[in-house]
Amino acid sequence: MLQTATELINREEIEGILKEMVKAEYEEVREEGLLLCMECGDVDLYIAASHHEGLQEAINKNFETDECGDVIDRKLHQQLMDDLFEYFLELHKESGFFDFYSAGYYIVNGEKRESETDMLAPKGLFYAPFEDARTD
Repeated sequence: MLQTATELINREEIEGILKEMVKAEYEEVREEGLLLCMECGDVDLYIAASHHEGLQEAINKNFETDECGDVIDRKLHQQLMDDLFEYFLELHKESGFFDFYSAGYYIVNGEKRESETDMLAPKGLFYAPFEDARTD
């Protein structure tokens, strides 16, 4: 469940948009057979939000804006974005769409390898967080 320091007037709307974004990302990476690095910007809400007008509008409903439509309290806005970013990461891990691989050692093709970051992969496509660790 989404927990934020800011009281949201449209929590369900924002949650729904974030869930749709996770599902869309899953469908895209499944088709392309890609891994997502959780610490490298592959799962970055700030980047995703900058390209998603609906999410920006839903977030901004919770703040007073100036005559240009810009949020006045940038610090509070940043805190909300940080909270949403943490939720976005958790949504990816708990969505059921992805396998989560924490940083650590894995055996791939008989070789011990280290993944230095947490990774996500479309469910069932990889057995370890490396491009050549495909299940097919």
